[in-house]
Amino acid sequence: MAQTADPPREDRISSAAPIGRIAWCAYNDATTHSRGELGASFQQLDGVVGTDSTTGLLLRTCHRIEWYEAEPAMAATAPLSIRLSRRIIGHEAAASRLAQIAAGTMSLILGEQFVFQQVHAAFDRLSADHPLRPVGAEVLLLASQARRRFGLRARLDYRDLARTLLVASTAHPPNLVVVGGGMLAQAIAHELGDDRRVFLLTRSPKKLRRLLRSGSARTTVLRIADLPEAVRESGFDLVLATSGLTPQYRDHIARLVDAAARRLVVDLCATPVLHERSNYQHLHHPVVTDLIEDANRPAVEAARAASSWIENHYGGRS
Repeated sequence: MAQTADPPREDRISSAAPIGRIAWCAYNDATTHSRGELGASFQQLDGVVGTDSTTGLLLRTCHRIEWYEAEPAMAATAPLSIRLSRRIIGHEAAASRLAQIAAGTMSLILGEQFVFQQVHAAFDRLSADHPLRPVGAEVLLLASQARRRFGLRARLDYRDLARTLLVASTAHPPNLVVVGGGMLAQAIAHELGDDRRVFLLTRSPKKLRRLLRSGSARTTVLRIADLPEAVRESGFDLVLATSGLTPQYRDHIARLVDAAARRLVVDLCATPVLHERSNYQHLHHPVVTDLIEDANRPAVEAARAASSWIENHYGGRS
């Protein structure tokens, strides 16, 4: 899931920018790889943000890795350390896919808004003269229009899902520990920080402290290894909301999960961070997927209509 601290508002997307062109895109997602295989690919890409290319765009969300190459395409393959197995040729087809992703029609939670912000962040990392930067204005405008036109929104978003799963517990420990520094982790800390102390664990605490300066005084930002022993002993619920799952990070998370005072674990990572533990609920657990499907059933038709509308905008190509 994705990492940006200042998410854009959809109603601020402008159509004033000139239209760029995509030559092709290549991708791995949940239709081409298992969750375990995607998780391994994410680890290989750790630290890669796609800013080294003067012609390409890397989009990495919780359930996909995609490379978009600008016209005229000089490279035959994406300059990444992994092989992307599926390819789409041409601007209309690739831009249609990208707009549908941004609208949330291809998400596990249909209509979720975090993916819109992830697409925005991917384009925002490009240089001002990058040939694909104008494409961001095109696809984000179309995605936001589709969401408004068809009332597409998740009834149970990732942030709401974390709250719902934690509230289901009858006894709440005094502390909530959230692993992650991106928009989802910040949203969860903000959402659940009113009635207990929140510890937000991230690899860049100084930057995040500056960003959260005007936020809740009950949120403490720390490195993952710096959680006080008193918190580990006094009881805490744990939410995992990060894509930076390096082996070292996994070791730290495992120690948190196996701490004696740990109560519930809500794992919102693309792939389960660990094997099953007691009171451990991950995003793909049958209980959780059933909850998502039941809550968001009203969004199915809206997502289908929004997806078709975007495809028709590009001449029916996707």
